[in-house]
Amino acid sequence: MGNEESSIGLYPGSAWESWLIQDRYCRKGTCFASKAGTYDNSSGTQGGIQMPADLSGFMLGLDLKGNPATRHLDRMWLNGAIVENVSLALLESQKIKYPGGQTSPFFAGCLSLGGRRAINQSFSQDDGPAINASLVPGWMWEHEWTRSSSFGLHIGSVQPDISGSLWFGGYDQNRVIGEVLNMNGGPRDGITLRDIGIDVIGTKSPFEFDSKDGLLANGNSSIGGSLKVLVDGCSPYFTLPRSTCDSIAAHLPVKFNKDLGLYIWDTKSDRYKEIINSASALSFSFISNSNTDPIKIRVPFMHLNLTLSAPLSDKPTPYFPCHSNGKDQYVLGRAFLQDAFVGANWHPDIDTWWLAQAPGPNIQATPNVVSIGERDKTVSKGGNDWKVSWSGVWDDQEAPSSTPTADSTDKKGDTKGNEEGSKEDDQEDDKVGMSVGAKAGIGAGIAAAVIAAGVGVFLCWRRRRNQPQEESTTEPVATVDESKLPSVVLYPQELPSQEVQPPYYQRFELPS
Repeated sequence: MGNEESSIGLYPGSAWESWLIQDRYCRKGTCFASKAGTYDNSSGTQGGIQMPADLSGFMLGLDLKGNPATRHLDRMWLNGAIVENVSLALLESQKIKYPGGQTSPFFAGCLSLGGRRAINQSFSQDDGPAINASLVPGWMWEHEWTRSSSFGLHIGSVQPDISGSLWFGGYDQNRVIGEVLNMNGGPRDGITLRDIGIDVIGTKSPFEFDSKDGLLANGNSSIGGSLKVLVDGCSPYFTLPRSTCDSIAAHLPVKFNKDLGLYIWDTKSDRYKEIINSASALSFSFISNSNTDPIKIRVPFMHLNLTLSAPLSDKPTPYFPCHSNGKDQYVLGRAFLQDAFVGANWHPDIDTWWLAQAPGPNIQATPNVVSIGERDKTVSKGGNDWKVSWSGVWDDQEAPSSTPTADSTDKKGDTKGNEEGSKEDDQEDDKVGMSVGAKAGIGAGIAAAVIAAGVGVFLCWRRRRNQPQEESTTEPVATVDESKLPSVVLYPQELPSQEVQPPYYQRFELPS
């Protein structure tokens, strides 16, 4: 941001403005945001915008405390493209407040993926013309870097290692499995959740059943037959009614922590190890404009063993990320997006977003990138099979005798588990919690150039319109190592056509 040397880690998922944590956020005490990078607002300008940014637009479904954010404009480097006058909201001292009154600082900001029916964000002024701030996908389309104002995203996870994928102007078809849900608007406009269940995919069930439906409305007649939920990459949890979380938790070895509104895994239970390694998943059934029969998106329990750390916990504490806070805004956040593909076409006449099942770790190393056309209303699934993509990763035969530790599963330099605890046998359960879910795709603190939780930001390049070309559903693409950003803007025809694998980025667990 501002200059090439200023790299900031961001989650992907905001609409309209991108949210950045200012340098001054770290004036006192331990600053967890410093791992992801903070922003020096002297490099940009307020641009005369008087309207503050309400915190309700940052992390949906959570109780955020503090003053509204300050609006700002600055340039953003994205793999060789310089986006001018990007719409920003700057955070100075705001925090997350939990049901028991405890607060937690932010660990990272959030990258905007665009705005509904818009290529920029316009702010009217009483005494002058409107001020236009850039939205990244709209700017790229308007300046002919991409075929459309659009994006395709799969956040991925750390354990098991599934690299993230974010493309502006296109999507990796390998990340789309099964039927695709089509909705009007964008992910934050919501979708109808018909039910939540537990599905056992393997031959041995860690439960007393092979499938269990009806968990969404169980014990709460006010929910009826469905619930509107928003999809938000800025938020960490599944924020759902307490009755729904309790219905799910009744089948798991967990205990509700009323101060945090979260469920803590009982790591001393034999069922804990069995469930988090099993071929079983929490299933979310959706309906939309494009389907009358519910479509399921499954999140394996291997992805639902996450870890609380400081400042919310004195020691690493495994938790199940179903969150209740009485806010009555229900959100599927990054815990869900580990296993979901999401994308959108922001064109005013299209106004469509998509949701589909994403694969497990066993997928092609080379992306199959497909451009999204200016007026495309759909995206197409790839050839991957979801169950096969998890083959050999989870245990679908029998209960495991042990769970891999952080030291044994750590690859490419991930933050290690509780090293002190690993020296003592009586702390083995803490190691288990850190190894399987800690650092999963909702981690914060990444040394990267505008990426989120290990998600490389790639551009789906198009040639200039004044050059003759043949129409093709698959456009030439290029990616650039973020650690070697060029000192000048590279036009599309100057970029290499081959794929360059993004570098690895160290990730740290978000305590919230």
